[in-house]
Amino acid sequence: MRNVLIGIIAALIIVLIVVAYYAFAPAVARVDARVQGDIEQEYIIQDARTRVSTYEWFYDQYEQIQATELKARIAKGTEEEAGIQMVLASMIAEYNAMARKEHTRAQWMPTDLPYQIEMEVEI
Repeated sequence: MRNVLIGIIAALIIVLIVVAYYAFAPAVARVDARVQGDIEQEYIIQDARTRVSTYEWFYDQYEQIQATELKARIAKGTEEEAGIQMVLASMIAEYNAMARKEHTRAQWMPTDLPYQIEMEVEI
């Protein structure tokens, strides 16, 4: 009876180890790829939704920056100009920060957009 009980416990432990391995293997692989800086592995790990949403984010952000620059030119000399310039600076900083994330978001940056955007400030 005791040997049967030990056998059942051993079988349960093996099943738990196998289930845990398959449950946590993708997360461990992601961390391992990041620690080793293995970009090829990172490409494999990232899912299509992340790629598409990041790609679209860069286009959307770039268009919003263009529109805000136009608003700043239209508002030149008005009270709203300073506020629009601050919003524009924030948007440009966010775009540039995302573009510098070489191992994550910037992998999926469209090649027809500028790598960095310069803020033209008139003082």
